Amino acid sequence: MAKLLVHESAGVREFEIVDDEVRMGRELDNTLRLPDPSISRHHCVLRKVGEGYEIQDLQSSNGVLVNGNRVQTAPLRNGDRITLGQIQLTFEDPRPEPAPTVAISREDVPAPPLGTVRMSAAELAAIHTGNGAPVGGGQGSTGAIPVPSPAAPMPPAPPVAPPPVAPKPPARAPEFGHFTNAGIQANPAPAFLQPYLPPVPDDAQPTGERGDFLTRLLAVLIDAAPLIALYVVIWVIQMVLGHLVGPGACLTGCLFGLIQLVVGIGYAWVFIPWCWITFGASPGKKMMKLRVVPESDPNGRIDVSTAVLRLVGYLVNGVLLGLPYLIILGSERKGLQDIISKSLVIKVDR
Repeated sequence: MAKLLVHESAGVREFEIVDDEVRMGRELDNTLRLPDPSISRHHCVLRKVGEGYEIQDLQSSNGVLVNGNRVQTAPLRNGDRITLGQIQLTFEDPRPEPAPTVAISREDVPAPPLGTVRMSAAELAAIHTGNGAPVGGGQGSTGAIPVPSPAAPMPPAPPVAPPPVAPKPPARAPEFGHFTNAGIQANPAPAFLQPYLPPVPDDAQPTGERGDFLTRLLAVLIDAAPLIALYVVIWVIQMVLGHLVGPGACLTGCLFGLIQLVVGIGYAWVFIPWCWITFGASPGKKMMKLRVVPESDPNGRIDVSTAVLRLVGYLVNGVLLGLPYLIILGSERKGLQDIISKSLVIKVDR
């Protein structure tokens, strides 16, 4: 019977395929439930097709990989490795192969004798002992009649070796070589910022969970703290100079207002996106053990266009008084900025 081996941290769980259709996903109504944040609610379906099986992606977020190749629909063979998000499965279908068919030429089959042939007792005894009938010895015989000897028994078929079982994957990969942007060999951040940003290359490992509401909110507040502190310092300096200058306070206020605008744009619209693209995390997200990754590649880094779309999502959040940010409380743990940019915020171990 065909079955799926689900590789989990606690061991390997076997799931026998008894139905013609097996639906897999995170929701309770699936035939095989996989309660992992990297799995979509209805991730994929495995169907019996003829004498075999095939797997079909149900428009999942992280897709379906068969032997490392992303597929929409693909047939399955014994020993195939299936990857659904962070979950590894092995498909087993140990059906014996059909015995080969031996073709026999029509000319090789002896033609049946025409009429009845009478044999003597000696000829019958010879046939019984396996020596064949003597030529021309039968009564009423008109020629030589060859009598075949009994067929030798066929040797037994060799035993079928059991199919190999895929080894259990390690609970944690030793290293992600492409967890940062390709080509970056050293940390490009200034020395005083490097302790607050992920290293290059980043040796953090995904935990298989997406960032929750509280963790992400704290990361945003940590990122906003330096800008707020800088605004307060600029405001204090502006007030002191305005008091000293007196009549020129209006000009001083305009000058410092322009400085605040430039600092705010530089920090929120240049520095923070640069951290996402280069390191996968801003200082706040690094401190809260979070990484920003593309939805299609949980081990990659986002590009400039994705970072700009995330900023658009944050801008909409600000205009609507932060109410869309509450979407992160949903089961998908995706905010408006994640949906617009098709990116994710995942948890890592450091």
